[in-house]
Amino acid sequence: MSVKPEEAGIEEVANGMGLQTVGGCGCVTLAFITPAEFQQAVTSNGNRIPTNEQYHNLVSKAGPVGHISNKRELAMFLANILHESAGLTTKEEWGPPPAGTYHYPKLDRPGKLYHGRGYIQLTWSYNYKAASLALYNDLRLLDYPEQVASHETVAWDTAFWFWSANVHNQKGVKEGHFGATVRAINGEQECGPQGRHSAKARERFDKYIRVLRAFELHEKPIETGCYN
Repeated sequence: MSVKPEEAGIEEVANGMGLQTVGGCGCVTLAFITPAEFQQAVTSNGNRIPTNEQYHNLVSKAGPVGHISNKRELAMFLANILHESAGLTTKEEWGPPPAGTYHYPKLDRPGKLYHGRGYIQLTWSYNYKAASLALYNDLRLLDYPEQVASHETVAWDTAFWFWSANVHNQKGVKEGHFGATVRAINGEQECGPQGRHSAKARERFDKYIRVLRAFELHEKPIETGCYN
């Protein structure tokens, strides 16, 4: 049973063209998914009910920032960030890892750490720099990487930026090969014969199956592209 939208305070205003105005941000975007579909996708994977703000950020940024133009790709994106963020409950790598874990002396700012942050767990200073330039045309995220975890909007911006820059155009993604998205995000760490965490990749795929159902996409999910 779908969770009722009003339980999380989510409101949807749509016109006959399939467009909607998203809350107080004034954004207009294609209504890929309803609030109920979003909530069902998150809660059917064993997570708590998402917030109004999370729904607004997802639907308002999917197209403009993530270059996502269809419901299936949005399902692949959401399944991956549910995995990366423990069901949209954390925006920072647990621990966090010791200083020097993601050390890149050419770019690292003194005293700053570049471990996983945001809903897709952005790592390494060169990724913080690239995201900052692409999103804001400055180096704010390189200088102050903490923003990726502390600011909800930035957490979504960087997740969608990473998807657009590193996942969206990878071979197999447009055809719905979910494994290709995992390979683009975590490479050999989860994929391939020596993947140390291939079980994690399979967990991602299981999440994707449930998201597809919640989005009422009646197609066979394609697992290939990672460990097979």
